[in-house]
Amino acid sequence: MKIKTPGRKCLDDIMKVGLLEGLSSAGIMNMWTTHHQMVRDYWGRVVSDAAYEAMRPRLEKNPYFVVPVFRDKGLFNVVTNFSEDLVLVCPLGEWQQKQSHAQPHMTLQFFTELQKSKKLVLARCELQDNHMTKQDAMFVTHMLLKYYTLPTHYALVEQFNKEPHMFNFNNYLRQIKEDAAIETGKGKNVRIEDAKRELVLPKPTIDIKSA
Repeated sequence: MKIKTPGRKCLDDIMKVGLLEGLSSAGIMNMWTTHHQMVRDYWGRVVSDAAYEAMRPRLEKNPYFVVPVFRDKGLFNVVTNFSEDLVLVCPLGEWQQKQSHAQPHMTLQFFTELQKSKKLVLARCELQDNHMTKQDAMFVTHMLLKYYTLPTHYALVEQFNKEPHMFNFNNYLRQIKEDAAIETGKGKNVRIEDAKRELVLPKPTIDIKSA
């Protein structure tokens, strides 16, 4: 039996596994995504078994990353931290101030109960407060899946975790700004300064506490 920890949910508490087992893969995808479209503080998507199996070892080896969240006239950065099946998301500025006492403003959990039978992994974002919007949650999730999946993008994740002094934050901002403009329509007016930004990066020995 899996012991539930703060911030971590059981799939049966959200949607009965027995009900999902009786559906086709397409039916599960439709029910899961439709269900989460109806509630403000949640968002759901489905990841294939193959994609998750390829991504999970990377999340385990390099659990930290930073994702800029763009606004019409600015941005803020969030730190992501993977542990077991849960990604905790906290604003970088708050993490720098509170570190191990920082509370996540968003969680992303992967549910593997249907992985063997349906070859699907269900992913669910949960907003903890009003600091981030549902669109923010969708963007952060898209970027995490993209950067932990594509080899050229994953190289930046590895560098961020293993060689943070080599991580060029401004170049990364320029790259991800284009994604933000396409996916959210925001970030177009955000100016990326050429001066090197000073980041205090997370250390693998410190975990962001769950809410």
